[in-house]
Amino acid sequence: MTQIDWISDSALSDYGHAAAIDAISRTLESGFDPSSDKVRSFVEFSQGQGLVMPSEIGDYVGLKFVTVAPGNPSNNLERIQGIFTLFDSRSLTPLAQCNGAALTLLRTAAVSGAIISRLTEATEPKVALFGSGPQALAHILSIEVIANPKSVAVFARNSATSDTLLQTVRETGVSCHLGDREDLLEADIIITATTARDPLFTLYEINPNALIVAVGSHEASAREIGSDVVGAAQVFVEDVSTCLREAGDVIMAIQDGSITEAELVPMSTLFRNEPTSKLRHGPEAGLKLYKSTGMPWQDLAIFSDIYEKRGFLATG
Repeated sequence: MTQIDWISDSALSDYGHAAAIDAISRTLESGFDPSSDKVRSFVEFSQGQGLVMPSEIGDYVGLKFVTVAPGNPSNNLERIQGIFTLFDSRSLTPLAQCNGAALTLLRTAAVSGAIISRLTEATEPKVALFGSGPQALAHILSIEVIANPKSVAVFARNSATSDTLLQTVRETGVSCHLGDREDLLEADIIITATTARDPLFTLYEINPNALIVAVGSHEASAREIGSDVVGAAQVFVEDVSTCLREAGDVIMAIQDGSITEAELVPMSTLFRNEPTSKLRHGPEAGLKLYKSTGMPWQDLAIFSDIYEKRGFLATG
């Protein structure tokens, strides 16, 4: 077997959110259909869960294996860890690897950024951010690429990580503070990046024209967004079948009759010049919700682009 390139975390950082958003957008604009992606599988371990995520696009095959260990933070270990491996699709020869958790962080925020770029009309949006972990910061950095956020209001229970997040965001030049009810009601964009298993807010606590980006859960029995909000929103998903397996926010709303499967809008619709009666536009579009679970193709779309540009990045 030939030597496998290791793409460092610093290389992923050098590549950046703008390039990652572009890679996601180009993949969908080229006609790739997320419903054709390989199915993610889950492995239960005594101390957590493993996720196996295979995909194939064009010249490349990707395989990510990450673990989620809820008890790790109390032992000063990362909650999410893993490895992503890139293969040549013709010979299935391994080509390169990287930190799977770092790639997950980049691609989740990049997909959200691509979606936000298609769905928000606010030029200086007010952002409400639920969560204070790495994914929360990644989403702010992604939003900064596509918009000029006027302010970020943080809603989080961990005071230590909240303080760190506030300081880090302020260092980018964006106004950032702990949020209150008024901040939530005025927010143009609401990001939920938490481990919550129950709804974080009600329909009457948010701006009726807000865009909600929910990325924190991928289990049928957990949800950050309640049925009242899901039922009132135009709901965008990565892939309907994946959503119906993993997105508790949507699954529970369908079960209680708040929304139907037919009303779900695949995200690929936003990246193609195909007419559809499902999309609402303009000031009367109302509440919009993008529910993410994460899919294997997203890692592959970004990392294959990184691999092709590796000569310009730090790989050590």
